[in-house]
Amino acid sequence: MSTPIKILLLLLAWLLYTVFAYRGCKEELCLHCGDGTAGVVAPPAGPEESITRYPIDFQWDNAEAFKNDGADAELKALAAGLQNNNNVLEVTGYYYEGEKAPPGFDNMGFARAARLKDMLAAAGVPADRIQTRARALQGGEDAQKGYFVGYEGNWKVVEQAAEVKTVEELDDRIIIRFPSGSTQKDYDKNVDDYLAKLVARIKETGETVTLSGHTDNVGNADGNLKLGQGRADAVKRLLVKKGAPADQITTESKGQTQPTASNETPEGRHENRRVEVRLNKK
Repeated sequence: MSTPIKILLLLLAWLLYTVFAYRGCKEELCLHCGDGTAGVVAPPAGPEESITRYPIDFQWDNAEAFKNDGADAELKALAAGLQNNNNVLEVTGYYYEGEKAPPGFDNMGFARAARLKDMLAAAGVPADRIQTRARALQGGEDAQKGYFVGYEGNWKVVEQAAEVKTVEELDDRIIIRFPSGSTQKDYDKNVDDYLAKLVARIKETGETVTLSGHTDNVGNADGNLKLGQGRADAVKRLLVKKGAPADQITTESKGQTQPTASNETPEGRHENRRVEVRLNKK
């Protein structure tokens, strides 16, 4: 065999060895590193998103009250406010406008307040000393994903609990109340003073105002929807008359769908005949 042929055969043998050795090493490496297809080791997963819980909390579209660490202490602290025949505990159930009303309740807020009433009664507060209320909240996108505090409890002396204010200032709204069947607000100098301050504020800041009209359950739903709209429009006219820009004020009606108090009593119906004033921050 000539020398050139020998050299050619040696080169061919070396080439075949190199190819098979490379393939073997690649397969061994792929067992440890992955090759971009099946069996790839995924990167370490990040920590799961924490879910905040509260001593007593609720979930979206669910009236059930969940008891967690600290629940018994919270109930005990509320029950400790009881005084002999001198005060009542107002339990307000909060709910978002998108939540459905459970059977037997006007809205989810009353259902949640009823659950708290049962828990407080078991903690030693006489049931006849507990009054339930409801309050609608706007938004609720975050509440649909986790848990939230759906109630508030406040002790009030009997006289305060029975009093229905014409103007009531809450953290996120102002409430103006109306006589039965009327679109004319109850006369109260506090109403006029508040409206004058509101006009001055929105003219200075450019904030917008939303007026929501509400009614009790006397009459029919369609009629009360119109009545609620009439109440909201009446307050808008008062604001415009005092100098507020009309394009900064919007009105709407909830009719009888969002009571805050029981419609079973005259006082409760009076509370429900209202316009809620909300300032929309710029």
